[in-house]
Amino acid sequence: MFEHSVKVPRHYKIAANIFKKVSTEGGSVKTLLYDDKLRHFRTNVLFALITETIKHASDIDKIFENCKILEKESRLDPWLAKILTAELLFGKKTLPGKSKPEQTVLSYKDQFEKYTSDHQDDLKTEAAPRPRYVRINTNLLTTSDAIRAFQDEGYRFIRCTSGSYADYLEQIQNLTEEDFTQDYHVKTVFVFSSGTKLHEHELYLENKIILQDKATAMAVHLLAPPPGSVVLDMCAAPGMKTTQLAAYIRNTGRVFAVERNEKRYQVLRDFVLKTGSTCVETMHKDALEIKKGDLDDVEYILLDPSCSGSGMDFCVHSYIESSRLAKLTSLQEKFLKHAMNAFPKAKRIVYSTCSLFPEENERVITNVVKTSRAKWRVQDVRELLKGQWNNFGSGMYGSMGTRCMYAKPESDFTTGFFLAVLDRDQKDMEKTLNSEKKIQKEWRSINKPKAKNGEIDGAGEKGESIDVVDKHKVVEHDTEINEDVEKRPKSKKKKHKVDSDVNENGDADAKEIEETDNSPKKKKKKRKNDENKPVENIIEQLSDLVVESTDEIPKKKKKKDKHKDVQDIDETTHVDDANDISEAPNKSKKKKKRKHNRDEIESMETEITDQSESGKQVLDVGDVSESIPKKKKKKNKDS
Repeated sequence: MFEHSVKVPRHYKIAANIFKKVSTEGGSVKTLLYDDKLRHFRTNVLFALITETIKHASDIDKIFENCKILEKESRLDPWLAKILTAELLFGKKTLPGKSKPEQTVLSYKDQFEKYTSDHQDDLKTEAAPRPRYVRINTNLLTTSDAIRAFQDEGYRFIRCTSGSYADYLEQIQNLTEEDFTQDYHVKTVFVFSSGTKLHEHELYLENKIILQDKATAMAVHLLAPPPGSVVLDMCAAPGMKTTQLAAYIRNTGRVFAVERNEKRYQVLRDFVLKTGSTCVETMHKDALEIKKGDLDDVEYILLDPSCSGSGMDFCVHSYIESSRLAKLTSLQEKFLKHAMNAFPKAKRIVYSTCSLFPEENERVITNVVKTSRAKWRVQDVRELLKGQWNNFGSGMYGSMGTRCMYAKPESDFTTGFFLAVLDRDQKDMEKTLNSEKKIQKEWRSINKPKAKNGEIDGAGEKGESIDVVDKHKVVEHDTEINEDVEKRPKSKKKKHKVDSDVNENGDADAKEIEETDNSPKKKKKKRKNDENKPVENIIEQLSDLVVESTDEIPKKKKKKDKHKDVQDIDETTHVDDANDISEAPNKSKKKKKRKHNRDEIESMETEITDQSESGKQVLDVGDVSESIPKKKKKKNKDS
C-alpha cells in the first residue's frame, strides 16, 4: 500500500478485503459481511459494491492487462484497485476521496474508458440486467398499501402477466425506471427495473420493505407452512427467510430461528425485532445440538447451510479446492440428516444453497435420502410450480437430482440458487410418532411415583377388603394405621377408641390379617424415611414371633385371652409387614410357650419405645407401647 497522509475510505478497504477472500478462498460474501464488525456501515452498500466488482471481475482484469496499471504502480494493492475501478466504471462513476490509491486509479480513467469503447464485443456483458426485487414485509405493511405508496411516488404498477413463466421473464426485462410489478410466483415480492435505488427509501428505513432476491424467497414459497405452524430455520442469520416465514404464517404460529455464530446471531435478533416478527424465537446455538425432545413440535424445516457461495459470486471463480468442498458437503449432509431424524413431527424440509456446484446440491440430497432411517421423498419441483420454471437438477445423480431446481442468473435473472423439497412418508411419520408415544409411556411407567399411604395397586379404593377366609372378616390394619398417621396427630383417646372397636368385634373367633411379606405389590409401600429401617426390622421379627406362636384357641377358652392376643397382634404389626394369623390345627401347644413368646414381644416393644424416645419417628409405636399396660389393667379389672 502507498504511504500517504490521506486515508482510503474505510468501506473501500473492507470491500477489498472481502473481495480478496471470496476470490481466493471461495467464501460467501454475505457470510463474510456479517462475520466482520461492520456496525458503522450499511452492509447492503458494501454488498452491492462487492458483487458489482465480482460481476465485472473478468472485464477489469482485461482492462488492467491492457493498461499495465499493476506493473507500473507496483505499490498499489490489486484488490483495492479493482474495487475502485468497479466503482469508477460501473458504480457511482466517480471516486470521492483524495487518497493516493484513488488518485492513482483516477489517473488511468481515460485509458480505461478508451479500452472499453474499443473492445465492447470482447468484454463480458450480462445477457440482461437483473431487476431489483423487493419483498413487502406484511407484518408491517400490506401489499395493497405498498402498491399505493409507490404509486403516490410516481411509480406505475403493471399487473403481472397471467401467461407463462416465459412471458413473465420477458415482462420484467422490459420494465422502465418508472415501472414495477408483482413476481410471478411470490406475490409479496415486487419487481423493479435494475437501476432502481431503494436503499434510502422511507419504507426501507422503516423495515416495511426488504431488499431480498427472489431466489431466496422461493425457499419459503416452496416450504409453504400454513398459518399456526411450527417452523424451524436451522441456519437463520441474517434473517431474510426467517422474517419471511413469520409473515407467511401471519405471525400466528412459531418460528424457531437458530444461529451458532455470535455476531450473526446479534444481526438476526435485531432484524427480527425491527421487522415485527413476533412469532419468531431466536436461539443462539448450533442446530446440530438440538436433540429429540427439544423441539418435537416442529412441522416444517428450512435448511440453508454454509456453502461455497458460487451462485452469489457470478462465476468470479469456476473452481473450488477439493478439500474445502469436501468439508462443506460433509457438513451439509450432517445438517440434512439431523433435520430428517431429530424431529418426529417434521413433514416437509426445504434444502437450499447459494451454490451452483452439484456436489453441494444433488449429491448431498441423494446421499442423505438413500441412507436416512426415516423415509423421505424428494418432491418434483416441476409439479409444485406447475411446470412454470426453466432450470432443474442434473440427472447425473438419478431421478432425485432431476426433481430439484436451480435459479440461474443468466436465465431466471436472480442470484444463483439451488432448492430441493423433501416430504416425509405419512406412514413412516405415524410409525415414528407411535414409537415415541410408546417410549414415553414406558418411561412414565418406570418412573411412576410410589403409591401413597393407604393406596394399594389393584386392590381398589382405600379400606376395601382384599379377601375373606372362612367367613372371617379381614381387617386392613395397615391402612388404618397409615390414615391415622397422615390425617390426625397421635392421641391416646383415639387410640383407646381403636382398641374399643377391636373389643366390640371380639365375639368373632379371631381376626386374620393376610400375609403380604412376599407380595411384590406390598414391597412398593416401603417407608420413605430411611431412619425407620432399624425399627422396621425389629417389627418384622416381632411379626414372625407372632406367627410362630399363634395357634387355634379352643372355643371354650375365655374370650379375654383371645381378645388380648388379637389386640397384641394389631398393636405390634407394622403397616408393610402384617402377617397372616391362621387357625392352627395343633391344639397341643401350651399357654406357657405363648406366654414366653409374649414376654419376648413385650421386651422388643420396650426396645422400640426407647428408640422412638431417642428421636426416631415410628408409626404409632409409642401408642402401641403405651396401650399395653392399659390393656393389662383392663384385663385385671375384668377378672
